[in-house]
Amino acid sequence: MITLFRQFRQRLLSENKFSKYFIYASGEIILVVVGILIALSINNWNENSKLQAQELKLLKQLKSDLTENKKEIIELRERISINSSAMDTVVSKFKNKIHDTRFDVYATLIHRKSYFNNANSGYQLIGNISSTIISNDSILKGVLQLYEKDFVNIGNRQNLMNSTIDNRVYPLTNKLFKIKPLSIKFNALDAAASDVYTPLDFESLSNNHEYINTLLQLKRIFEERLNLSMQTNKRVEDMILLLEDEIKLKD
Repeated sequence: MITLFRQFRQRLLSENKFSKYFIYASGEIILVVVGILIALSINNWNENSKLQAQELKLLKQLKSDLTENKKEIIELRERISINSSAMDTVVSKFKNKIHDTRFDVYATLIHRKSYFNNANSGYQLIGNISSTIISNDSILKGVLQLYEKDFVNIGNRQNLMNSTIDNRVYPLTNKLFKIKPLSIKFNALDAAASDVYTPLDFESLSNNHEYINTLLQLKRIFEERLNLSMQTNKRVEDMILLLEDEIKLKD
């Protein structure tokens, strides 16, 4: 084909048909430009298709991660609720001066720690690829809000609670309680417990203001974690619904 075009140009030149040659040359240039534009369009289409495929994969990963985190938050609330209920029972028995086996079990459960295992593969992909790959600004802002603020706050409260248990509660427990094997079970409240703390002197313990104030401080942390997890769970649920709608549009 190229040989035929070259021969045609040479014939026009040899016959001094410059006007026709000019028209022909202009046509060739237009064809070349059109060819380049078509090639660029195809290349852009291919690149856009790749980006859309990456975005869809990322959106599905984010949905999977947040679904897992939602389960984690629900389980976290259940574990912290056990802590909080145990604390209420201990304080109540102090007020009523009742020492029984249940008191020992609940006093032990106060020490149970709980952790939030943050599923963040999709969030990591945002940093590795580019945040601009997510075309929906509401999704991008919502995801960043969850991972860079809400989940960070959950982690901070978690560290505060566990630190309070380790550095404030346990030192007092080690002085005021003795450890003995747990001989009976009270459903889910002590399913993970193998030992139980029993006070050396319940009467003295019930009047120990340092110990009681430490428990009340820990109780406030329980409540803060419960409130924060409830608020975060609502935002996670909203984001999952938004991701589902976006995935349907792009899938």
